[in-house]
Amino acid sequence: MTQNIGPISWFAERSLRKMEKRYDYSFDYVRYLWHVSRPAFRRFTFGFMWFATGREVLPADASAVAGIVSTLHADCGPCTQITVNIAAEAGVSASVLSAAVSGDLNALPENLALVYRFTHAVVNADYNAGEMREEVIKLYGEKSLADMAAVIAAGQVYPSLKRTLGFGETCLKVTVNQHDVDAHRLGAKAAA
Repeated sequence: MTQNIGPISWFAERSLRKMEKRYDYSFDYVRYLWHVSRPAFRRFTFGFMWFATGREVLPADASAVAGIVSTLHADCGPCTQITVNIAAEAGVSASVLSAAVSGDLNALPENLALVYRFTHAVVNADYNAGEMREEVIKLYGEKSLADMAAVIAAGQVYPSLKRTLGFGETCLKVTVNQHDVDAHRLGAKAAA
């Protein structure tokens, strides 16, 4: 969507530009929210974004896999790329990121393959995921399940919000460690 959105508050604009530069990602949809509904902007930036970015105890690699699988289910473009970029910045290995993006469960350690399968079940409304949920709790603990729930929800919300507002209309190859990985919804298909 191409629009002349105009400036927002000085602080918000400075923050968005800093994140855009850091992650090579457009936050025009957030600017759009500012202009059409300040209450929606506040709910999103001070409510949901805060909820979605917190990670108390879930390890970074498990958080990355859950986030990538969830995002791939809803997106094949920039939302997936920023999820990968944030995970790489947190120290998640390129091999884990590539395997999660491409849906190669055999390349993931057993614990991360479990996270992948569980997240896939959640985003596909598989109500028989209870056994996997118990395995996740045994492996990472109940607090980690709360972290994972936030990551999985975020993976669905951002692409949905962008598409609703007219800003999520492109697919692209995801880059992991300077290598393109074809992520056109592969993550959502792989565990099926």
